[in-house]
This record gives sequence, structure tokens and C-alpha cells, in this order.
Amino acid sequence: MSEDNIENENQLFRARIHSIDAIVASGAAIERLALAHGIEPLAASRFRFTVEELCTERIVSGFAPGEPPEAHISLELRPGELAAVIRDSGSPVDPVAVAAGAKGWLAQLTGRGFADALHASFEGRDGNRCEILKSIGKSAQAVSSATPGVATKAEIEADTGPPREHNLDAANSIKYRNMAPEDALEVARCFYRTYGLTAPIADEVIYHPEKCAARVTAGLHLGTVAVLPDGRIVGHIAVEREHLGDPVGVSGYLVVDPEFRGHGIADRLSDSKPALARAAAMRGLLGMAVTVHTASQKTSLREGGREVGVLLAAQEDRIVMRAIAADAPRERHSIMPFFTRLAPDIERQSFPPECYRAITEDIYQACGLVRAIGEAPPLDLGKLPERTAFGVSVLEGARFAKIRIAGYGRDFLREIFHMVEDLHRHHVRVIRLEMPLSDPLTAHFASASEQLGFSFAAIFPAMESGDLLCVQSIDRIEVDPAAIHVASNHGSAVLAQVLGSRERVLASITSRTLEGATAALTARQARA
Repeated sequence: MSEDNIENENQLFRARIHSIDAIVASGAAIERLALAHGIEPLAASRFRFTVEELCTERIVSGFAPGEPPEAHISLELRPGELAAVIRDSGSPVDPVAVAAGAKGWLAQLTGRGFADALHASFEGRDGNRCEILKSIGKSAQAVSSATPGVATKAEIEADTGPPREHNLDAANSIKYRNMAPEDALEVARCFYRTYGLTAPIADEVIYHPEKCAARVTAGLHLGTVAVLPDGRIVGHIAVEREHLGDPVGVSGYLVVDPEFRGHGIADRLSDSKPALARAAAMRGLLGMAVTVHTASQKTSLREGGREVGVLLAAQEDRIVMRAIAADAPRERHSIMPFFTRLAPDIERQSFPPECYRAITEDIYQACGLVRAIGEAPPLDLGKLPERTAFGVSVLEGARFAKIRIAGYGRDFLREIFHMVEDLHRHHVRVIRLEMPLSDPLTAHFASASEQLGFSFAAIFPAMESGDLLCVQSIDRIEVDPAAIHVASNHGSAVLAQVLGSRERVLASITSRTLEGATAALTARQARA
């Protein structure tokens, strides 16, 4: 691994480490830099501890006896957060050990606020890459003097409630404009007035105004705000992206002040999303609509969006901020992702497995995407590399994990089986596996993944890495189909396929077993 591969103009610190002493010295530098960038002393110390623990795990466990250990550690300043990046060329990183760890130690640290997110991936010839993220700045609770609200995401998306007579004049004077960095604190206050400290996903960005402002400045958070003449923000929506070159943005962060619900603010804000995305040269939008009602789905349909899946148990309607009311009850609801095509996409070849081919074709047709459905050649495991290249992210206190495949290896089924088993054992209830549809091997491995406990969830089209097939593994969560409401015939067809796939998984006596998955792959090879 070359040092050139880890250079970055936003790096605050970089070191090559060979020993525990070097790790401790690097940890001290990282803690000092964290303090200098506004992270409070206790949080900076905990961040350092997490980084040192992960570095030690790689140095001690990542290299064979007699092989000199070496890793590179850097600290990067990103919009609103610090990222400690650890790279090494040792044995492929075990995402299970990193994400859940022996007895779940790192997942527990993430859940207790020692870090805000963790990403780990084996990247083939480029080696291993792990990231530990820590937000910069104080949360909105320290600066808000408003009375906390108790609304749910579903209520806000429906924009329910009759207009309040005494607010009619004020509502008629609302102006809609692009969000500026200096709006971040007022947007946080609007979320607080609406949700209190239980806003869905707000803890990741919105409740950290400095981080939110930095993302606005960097062009990663493209927002629209509804503003009263006195400057009070009473509504907000945004299109987010992780990188400036992302071809598909993710829309969300919709909020309407409870005092002004029923005035059509949610619809006006939603109507601004396509313009925000087109101005940023995006080809499409991915939006997540709730299924406890159909109001937001109808808005997405009106805007030209089409349903591309159902993410079962994906939304905790009351996400509680870290260290605040941690024992509050949480209820998971299903989410329906919509894709809105904003510009023509290139014609692509796609290799879905046979069991998902019909629904994949229906989704492509509904979204107006031209795709050539290919026949995968026979699978020859002997020609594959030994190791699968993939990344895993554990977020929201280790309740949700995402695995994205970059390249298949002979160990795919075994690696995914053990990772899922360990993550579920450490209370990660929902795991999504994303596989590239441009790779013919997806047709083989996605079919066998049903025997690992994964069922069909969605197709995410035209992403930076191409079309992605998303399957989901859900542990110890009851899914009530009657509670999932859809707004169109196409949506009903998609839901039927999602539920049918899940029923196959639940009914299989070999589901969630490595033996069952291996047998399914072998049977597919025999048919070919």
C-alpha cells in the first residue's frame, strides 16, 4: 500500500505505525487536534480511545507471526466531523470483529457516544480501510429555548391538522428560499419545536448545527427553508449527497413547525426538491416515504417518482438522541423508497437473479430506465479471488448495518453468513446487503443469499457505482403487512414481491444456514 493512496488535502495528521507505542503517540496527537476543533475534553478522550483500540486490533491481529506489522493512520477534517482513517495491508479486515467485535466492544462504544459512526472495508489490492467518525460542535439541546414538540415523522409528512386561524396572515407571508449555512441553528430549533429530541435521523446532522452548516457550505446538504418575515424558520427539506459527484441525491429532513401545519408547507417544500437536484447536476433523486399513510407517497408520485422497493422495519419513528431517554420505546415502520428520474441515464446491463428478475424489470420500466437484462455465464468459483471485497457500516448505536459488495470472492457465502450471525447476536436488528447488478456474479450469489436469511428489498438505480440490488435481513422484529399502506398499483406489486420473498425465507427450513446457501449455489451451478 502506497502512502500516496492516503494523502488528502483535508488531512490534519498522518503517521505510519509499527508498534503500540506509535499508536499511543498518534492517539495523543488525535486527541489534541480534536480538542482544537471544538470537541469537548471527555468526548475527545473517548474518540482517542476508540481509535487506539481499533489500531491495536489491526496491528496485533492483522499480521502473521514474523510479519512486520504496518498501518497508516490519518485524521481528516470533513464537513462538520473528524474522521480517523486507518489503512493497512495485513490480512483482510474482519468486519464482524470491527463492527461487533469480541463481545461487541466496538459496537457498544459507538452506541455509548464514543464515536458517531464506524465504517470498515476490505478493498482488495488496496488493502483494508477503517474509519471512525466524530461530529464537531454542540447539539441543539444546549441552545434551544423552545418548548419541545412530540410529532412523528408520519404526522409531519402528512402535514395534518386544520390551519390555525391566528396564523393565517403569517402563513401567507412565508417566503421559500435556499438554505444558507447561517440557517442551521434556526432549522435545528424548528426540528426541536416539532419533534423535541426524538426527531427521526436529526441526530446525525440537524441537531449538530455546526456540522449542518459545514455540509451546506460544502454543497452536500442542499436545503429549502420556509421563513417568516421575522426570520423564524417554520419548514425545511433537503437533498443530501455524500460526495459532490454523486449522480443521485437522497431527499429528506422534512419538517413543518406544528404552529403552521395544514397550510400546504410540506407540499411547497417537496416541490423544491427537483430544482435543487437539477442545479447540482444530479440524474435522479431517491426519496424515502413512510408507509403508515400514503400522503408522502402521493407527493412522490405527483413529482414523477416511482416505487423501487420496501425497506421493512427500516424506520424507527421515535429515534432518541444518544444518552437521552435511552430506554424510551421504539417502534419500527417500513419505508418505501422512490426513484425520480431527472435526466436520461445511460443504457446499462443488469444481472438480477431469476427470482427477482420480473420485479427488477417492472421497476426499471416504471422508472423509465433502459436496461438490458443479461444472462449470467456459469459460475466457476475456482476463477474467483479468495477474498470478497466489501464495506460494512454500523450506524445508529449498532441497530442498523449496511454491507456493500465491491467484488466477489470464493469466501462470499461464508463471510456474509458469519458477519450477519454476529451482528444479529449483538442486537443489530436490520442488515441491508447491497450488490452490484452490473456484475454477472450477482445473479448467482443474490439467489443463494435468500438461504442466508436475506429477502428482496429494493433496486437502487443509477447510483455512483451503478444499479444496486438491495436485500434485507431482519432479526426478531414482527412485520405486520396490514400496517404497510401503498398509494399505487405499482407500489402494491412491489410490496407483494417484497413480502413474498420474505415468506420464502421464513418458510425455508435451511434459511439462515451456511449449508442451505451453499446447497443453493451448488444447485444453481448444476442447472447451468
